Amino acid sequence: MSKLPKKEILGISKITYKFQVTLPKRVREKFNFKEGDILVFAEENGKLIIAKSTEY
Repeated sequence: MSKLPKKEILGISKITYKFQVTLPKRVREKFNFKEGDILVFAEENGKLIIAKSTEY
């Protein structure tokens, strides 16, 4: 029997008229996002992946 990965909703956010998004506090804390961090947007199997860049 295959187990599917557990999904946990960490918050929601709305896209502004300038296409900006605020990261919910739980997301910022859990993944240690700080002001000035560079984010990478990737697609994996039709899903959006957002990750902190390790290049900068």
